[in-house]
Amino acid sequence: MKAPASLLAALVAAPPVAAQVPTRVATTLPPAELATLEALRKDIWVYWFTGDTTSLRKVLGPELIAISADSKLWQNLEESLAGSAQFKASGGRLLSVEFDNTTIHRFGDVVVMFSSYAVTTDRAGQSTRSTGRGTEVFVRVAGQWVHTSWHLETTS
Repeated sequence: MKAPASLLAALVAAPPVAAQVPTRVATTLPPAELATLEALRKDIWVYWFTGDTTSLRKVLGPELIAISADSKLWQNLEESLAGSAQFKASGGRLLSVEFDNTTIHRFGDVVVMFSSYAVTTDRAGQSTRSTGRGTEVFVRVAGQWVHTSWHLETTS
């Protein structure tokens, strides 16, 4: 059986499968996986502002790099845990944390979340609301998402 000339021409002109460039980044996640990551992200913020360092140790990677707007240098895991404990010890209290405008980039077992945030805290009866933008990195390790880094900047 002879192949039609147009089919043969199309096959010859098409690049080999191995030469086709795969999509480098996915910008969507299955709804259940996105919900899991969004819940984990919020939990981490709540754990940090409530001084729950035991829970933080379970969800933050040992290689953590934390960049905050109020610090010239980044912090490692132990320094970030100490900051959480200090916030609580100083009487700081979380009133609310909200996220908006979340965009994700997925690279296999790595998800980068870009979002706007608003955090309201209380210290000695003085309420403070901070807003900003954040970039947070999650890596799936042994089937579980681990938070390995964040970079926050304030806008107010």
